[in-house]
Amino acid sequence: MNELRKNIIDIYENTVEKYGNREAAMDPNSSITWKEYRSRARQGANVLLDRLMPEASNNSYEVGYPIAIFSEKKVELLISVMSCIYVGAFYTYINPEQPAERIAKILSVLNPKLVIVDEEFKDKLAAAGYAGDTIDMYQVAGGASASDLSGKVSQQTSNLEMSGNQSETARLDAVVEMINRETPLYGVFTSGSTGTPKCILINHGAVMDFIGHFSEVFDFDETDVIGNQAPFDFDVSVKDIYTSIFTGAKMVLIPREYFSTPPILLDYLCDNHVTNLTWAVSALCIISGLKGFSYRVPTDIRRVMFSGEVMPMKQLALWQENVSNARYVNLYGPSEITCNCTYFQLDRKYDKNEKLPLGKPFPGRSIYLLDENGQVITEANKPGEICVTGESIAVGYFNNPEQTSLHFVIFTNPQGQQERMYKTGDMAYIADDGQMYFAGRKDFQIKHMGHRIELEEIEGGINNMPDVSRSICVYDENRHRISAYYTGDVDKKTLHLQLKEALPVYMVPNKFIHVSEFILNKNGKIDRKRLDELEVIE
Repeated sequence: MNELRKNIIDIYENTVEKYGNREAAMDPNSSITWKEYRSRARQGANVLLDRLMPEASNNSYEVGYPIAIFSEKKVELLISVMSCIYVGAFYTYINPEQPAERIAKILSVLNPKLVIVDEEFKDKLAAAGYAGDTIDMYQVAGGASASDLSGKVSQQTSNLEMSGNQSETARLDAVVEMINRETPLYGVFTSGSTGTPKCILINHGAVMDFIGHFSEVFDFDETDVIGNQAPFDFDVSVKDIYTSIFTGAKMVLIPREYFSTPPILLDYLCDNHVTNLTWAVSALCIISGLKGFSYRVPTDIRRVMFSGEVMPMKQLALWQENVSNARYVNLYGPSEITCNCTYFQLDRKYDKNEKLPLGKPFPGRSIYLLDENGQVITEANKPGEICVTGESIAVGYFNNPEQTSLHFVIFTNPQGQQERMYKTGDMAYIADDGQMYFAGRKDFQIKHMGHRIELEEIEGGINNMPDVSRSICVYDENRHRISAYYTGDVDKKTLHLQLKEALPVYMVPNKFIHVSEFILNKNGKIDRKRLDELEVIE
């Protein structure tokens, strides 16, 4: 269905024309219709172009550059995203909750032309050492300063399409004409083994292809209400944002703090008649694990889709018992292949000792399990690395050709054709039942709390702390715990507090083990297999 549409904006404009007066998005404080959404996004795009495209350089304007957005999750963030898309930039959302040190690293890699910043977070951006160009979010998304939130914004913007400056309209339309399938759309950061986070770059065509399949496979339409759990720096949000744009479904933005109080969260879901949850496993487990269903059951839910971690069978059973009419789907895939490459629709309840299959590839994808020699594994029960070819593979890692060439390779498929392939580093096997099952990580990269993390980045953060000599981190997949072994003179409590200032909360180890010294292997490296033998300092 995307052959005649050359970019996301074509699809967006079509949805606005079909559903203009329907509600497009909301947060607890505001909501917008599709027409208002487009009006404010186009106005914001012209504000950006005034800054980024001075009249003298109009003829040399090029699309595909980065703009960062620094804000909490709300309707204005969504409008800012679309404003960036209209001007041909690729947006990268930076979560203000992250430590200043990590924010600084992200900005260093990205080197954005501009940062759209919510006024209340300007000091935090400055604390990260950013001295580049910024613009106030409400100047972009609301047509007013942050102090003018009395309701005038939506009144002023509701008639923008009628009163827009013709020269600005022509300028913006000319920029949109420059945007095609190959134009970068967004960048999302993942952990890096060197301690520097990597920016995965995804283009318009990748999202158009994947979301086209995703919305059709799972029967989304304009009557859906999508409950957005994921922050915009987590690629699960991509499915929410663009499924809404593809189908006209309403998007309900859920504040992070609601997940601390299940009754508030459930009231929000029920009162807004949310029909779809595409959530991280850990988010679903908050409701079921804290007995939220004893308070209220969201009966409008049509789909419960989860990814990022292995779903605990006990929690899954609680969801299936209480939200019994929903479709349940196990999704798999790293950000580098645009959200997901396989899906498994559950057709029954599973025993606590069973594992969920990864399922089958989405249309346009092929999955291969490769052995250590790069050969395709065909026999049952032999683990191999999951490798993906076909549609929607990332452009690569922004400003990081070395890592791009390492993970994105040319592969000769069994038919003798050469394809671009992404090597996930995840292991899987084909069981006797013909299904593919996850079998852990090939390296020290883990999935924890829905995020992909390099254990080496955590170790780097610990090693940078005062009075720490060396450290090793391990991950217990069954208990979903990161443990940090370290040597040095700092006590566990102090180290824990120091790390909370340097790493995102999901990367801070759950347990610290202070040891006197490490055992080395014959190559002079720390012997990870003998950590249980170490002398512990209490």
